[in-house]
Amino acid sequence: MKISDLPIKGNIHTDEAALKRLSRDASSYRIKPHLIAEPGNEEDVLKVLEYTQKKGGNITCRSGGSGLSGAAVGTDIILNFKPLMNKMRRRGEEMVAEPGAVLKDFLQKVNNQGLMLPAVPSSSAWCALGGNIGTRSTGPRTARYGTIDFFVSSLRFITAGGEIVDTREKLPDFFENGLLKIRDRFLADQKSRQLFEQRPFIAGGYNIQAFSQYEDPKELTTHLLVGSIGTLAIVTEIRLKLIPFRPSLGTYVAFFRSLDELGSAIKKISDLCPSAMEFVDATTLSHIQGRILNASDASITGALLVEFDESSEQAERGRAVLESFDLSRLRTIPVGSKDEADLWGERRRILPSLWGHARKKNWILPSIIDDVAIHLNSFPSVFRDLRQLMADLGHEIAIFGHIGFGSLHARPFFEPQRGDLVEQIMTVSRETFQLLQKYGGTLVGEHNAGRSRSAYLEMELGKAFGYLRDLKQLFDPDDVLNPNTLFDLDPITSHMDLSR
Repeated sequence: MKISDLPIKGNIHTDEAALKRLSRDASSYRIKPHLIAEPGNEEDVLKVLEYTQKKGGNITCRSGGSGLSGAAVGTDIILNFKPLMNKMRRRGEEMVAEPGAVLKDFLQKVNNQGLMLPAVPSSSAWCALGGNIGTRSTGPRTARYGTIDFFVSSLRFITAGGEIVDTREKLPDFFENGLLKIRDRFLADQKSRQLFEQRPFIAGGYNIQAFSQYEDPKELTTHLLVGSIGTLAIVTEIRLKLIPFRPSLGTYVAFFRSLDELGSAIKKISDLCPSAMEFVDATTLSHIQGRILNASDASITGALLVEFDESSEQAERGRAVLESFDLSRLRTIPVGSKDEADLWGERRRILPSLWGHARKKNWILPSIIDDVAIHLNSFPSVFRDLRQLMADLGHEIAIFGHIGFGSLHARPFFEPQRGDLVEQIMTVSRETFQLLQKYGGTLVGEHNAGRSRSAYLEMELGKAFGYLRDLKQLFDPDDVLNPNTLFDLDPITSHMDLSR
């Protein structure tokens, strides 16, 4: 088929500059697509899908391109929502948005209305809601309020077969019946249910626990699509039920000398239900060297950033807990102050700071194990063992993340001058997976599945992985949508650009 066979109201790009620009996302992967389609509306999406089916190709949906696992790049057609399908509006109790709506713009709009979406990742300035839905996005406040999944009320989407489905309305019979059959099998499978229930809170892969949480097939479908990284359907409209805005009533930064004390503090602070609890290790602090987040004391193991928003009494109890430990220092951040803005600004600058350190050293920082999900009680052991593993393998590593819900971003640096980068990366990835298995953790965490980590899902889940395949077969039997990101994977280093 010819490009002329694809008449859409939006834009089509086949020029080298455009293809090169969208051959990458924020991960280490570089895959040049055949064509970029920028749909202007749902009808355009249907036309692109029909064109793809006739020529035997595939589609990768893309919103902001901020993903770290290579799920927004593909070999054939990139369906880029950000340029044109980015509208948002309020409708009654809900906010309605198209998948290309930039999260920062969305947040400004809802905050101006006194509302809040707590699941705000550090990439909010350029990520978009389609990707936030696809990866089941989180943020510091997920510690109290949960992932974006908790706020999605319904979705409108297009199936791989070209049907428009709205989860506020009746589902197609074949689809509903197939979904209920999978659910009935899962609910009768005690071993698989227990396995999924025992995984860390933010463990990725399809949201299989939705089978236990939702009886209504429409609700079930909505929450299975959240976190599916575009492999099940093409979401065209997102509806979110938000909550009243709640400012911080107390924010503290505590610098710890002892790892074990830090682990104890995490558990005690968690019992108080903070709105956010972030961890930054000493290595990361040394590379930020911010006004607030810095490693001025050589004895520091790491810092906790803790925020409370329920009451001033809750915040005071939190401060008392932190003061009960042997701290290098404790800093109280005044509510609504410049310090508060600077603190979270420094937190958002962590990854750029690490990239800058890598450039100075002529090292690289590929996103390999940046998404560790653990149980809170295993934090000291995982942290200690992970640092020892990297020392044994000869890698500097920076560790930080949303420890309030067991998410750690572990970023090892790789030195090209040491030789075979592919072997270095594969060894780090494999050895880290095995380490996490010992503690019931996973490499497939907050940023969800994708080329850099999906390979471990089947090893982790065993026979229960079959439920993921069953869902893919029901939604997209011909593997048209975002192939090679969850199933039938290449080695994780395939298509990586290891030159930077």
